[in-house]
Amino acid sequence: MKALHLLLLPALAFVAAAAPISDTTVRQAAARVDRLLEDDLKAAGLKPTGRIDDATFLRRAYLGIIGRIPSIDETTRFLDDPSDDKRHDLIDTLVDSPGFDSHLFNWTADLLRLQTNQEQFGLGWHVWLRKSLAEDKPWDEMVSAMLSSTGHTSSDPAVGYYLRDRNMQLDNFSNTMQVFLGRQIGCAQCHDHPFDDWSQYDYYQMAAFGGGFQYRSRDAADAARKAAMAMVKQPANPKAKPAPASFGPNKKKSQANEQAKKAAAREEARKREEAKRELRKQQQAYQNQIKKVAGTFRPLFSDFNRNAVFDNPDTLLKLPSDYQYKDAKPGDKVPAETLFGTKLKNVAPEDRRDVFAEWVASPENPYFTKVIANRMWQRTFGFGLVDPVDDWSDDSETRHPEVLAYLETTMKGTDYNLREFLRILFHTRLFQRECLTEEPAMGVPLAFRGPVLTRMSAEQIFDSFLVLRNGEISDAGSSKFQRTWDDYQDRISNLLNAPPRDLLVLAESAKQGEEAKRKAQADVREAQKKLAEAKNPQQRKDAQRAIADAKERLSKARKMEMPVMRNLRVNGGGNKSGPLRASEYPAPFGLGSLVREFGGSDRQTPSSGHTTATVPQALALLNDPQTDIVSGKKSRLARELMKCASSEERIDHLFLTLLSRMPTEAERSRYAPMAENPTQLRDLTRAMLTSNRFLFIQ
Repeated sequence: MKALHLLLLPALAFVAAAAPISDTTVRQAAARVDRLLEDDLKAAGLKPTGRIDDATFLRRAYLGIIGRIPSIDETTRFLDDPSDDKRHDLIDTLVDSPGFDSHLFNWTADLLRLQTNQEQFGLGWHVWLRKSLAEDKPWDEMVSAMLSSTGHTSSDPAVGYYLRDRNMQLDNFSNTMQVFLGRQIGCAQCHDHPFDDWSQYDYYQMAAFGGGFQYRSRDAADAARKAAMAMVKQPANPKAKPAPASFGPNKKKSQANEQAKKAAAREEARKREEAKRELRKQQQAYQNQIKKVAGTFRPLFSDFNRNAVFDNPDTLLKLPSDYQYKDAKPGDKVPAETLFGTKLKNVAPEDRRDVFAEWVASPENPYFTKVIANRMWQRTFGFGLVDPVDDWSDDSETRHPEVLAYLETTMKGTDYNLREFLRILFHTRLFQRECLTEEPAMGVPLAFRGPVLTRMSAEQIFDSFLVLRNGEISDAGSSKFQRTWDDYQDRISNLLNAPPRDLLVLAESAKQGEEAKRKAQADVREAQKKLAEAKNPQQRKDAQRAIADAKERLSKARKMEMPVMRNLRVNGGGNKSGPLRASEYPAPFGLGSLVREFGGSDRQTPSSGHTTATVPQALALLNDPQTDIVSGKKSRLARELMKCASSEERIDHLFLTLLSRMPTEAERSRYAPMAENPTQLRDLTRAMLTSNRFLFIQ
């Protein structure tokens, strides 16, 4: 870890130090950001927006740092605190909390398009990413680990990054450039880029660093072959028959003629060649037998190749068959070469992915550090210093170039520790300023007089409703993902190291399960067809019974077929510690869920979550049982409102719970009569939930 040094200098200097960065250094760095920003504004004749009050800051801090609104107890505790430094103390408390990990994971998983239940590798990648962020693994190390990953997911879960786009190598490369380097070059995959200097050949040269991708598991092949060799008897080495006795040590003293000697020598040579042919024949039969026995294990290892990446150095990327430019021919092999930053070419094929990973995540890369720093800025303040954040070019502009340069240096100085970098941004005066009243124009550099007003993300809404229904909630993550993954790794290890006879038994069970599964699936389809064609109640009843029976057999068959948990799925739901936050559910949420209704990502493209308002969202807030926080018997808010002694007290409680502030006298006077009637109180609560004051982070 590196720490920031004296930040009042024109540029940062760094010295090695232990993590985390000291409070003094963090505040100096934040002050430097503010000073550079305010100097830019002053030069442009602009003034920063005003400072927000404690209640607004409290809500912004909770939503921005840990991704949910504060509970009423957390609200009153902060508002009643007389300390002058309580804002900075709150920031540090939240940044160091499990809620920070939860919120950052949601953002990162959306950026990387992680899908938890996509084969076994999805869960492994989920667990690896969540753990890496919680342990403050530097961003450059995480990126390098994903880009250089290889092998089976059980031994290197970071291979999930490549397996996410299995058999779509070029698409994965396009996403890599967009996510980590902010360059949208996908157009050049099919033709020369219309707006940039990238040609199609340039694109293939860069993509050639991953030209040897193969999706197969050497571990599985080695385990099957090892087991087969232990079960097949190796043939003895046949030897040539000894030479005739007449030419041995005891040959008669009679002189043999020269012709007889030569004939005997030829016969001996013939027998040696015959022995060699016999040996080759037996060895070939031995290898065929090994292959045959190893093939019996195929059902057992059938999913290994779907969850592994192997880089074959003998395979090179080729131009497409419809390549039309004059600089090369269709089908030509393309050498790997970088096109900006440090020039790399003539890289040994066996080293190309390691070299590429190092090049992407290098501090010397002209885009890597700036892109992640700019993404963190957008995440904190609602808009990038460079916008769009993932479409950089040599002509990218910002209203605050010195701020961007300083953030690049700061990211390097924190050793790419996202927690410490964000801590600095949260401690700025900018984070405590009023939001801009105008909506920024996309693609136009913004003068940051204050943060941009943003609506809560779908995950923030989901988690905030947990607070409203349950009061205090645990921000700590559930162990269910880790437990399931640990169990899977143990099963894989046991399988790869099992005695051959045990493997044979498991393989036979898997084979029988596969056959039984196909039979049960066919029976389900046939029974469903009969149900659709049923003409009377008895026929429908018989068909439904047949469907239920076939599905039961299908379930049993799948258990026989999955000795290593082929369908490694983790479902959402509660646990002993209480309700789970959005980050503790498999991603993406399903269609029709509250999260997807409010713009939760489908994890198909980078950062595809959105906050666009829709009519169904308003209807969900008005009618969805998940958002009914007043009439539900299990709702803590409902119980607490019933305990209030007066209507004015109910209004105070409602405002503190929903908006983290006390109502004004005018609001209390206006709404107190509604608090006398349960139906009107419920309507008032619904109205507040659908209001911009609740849904937006001011």
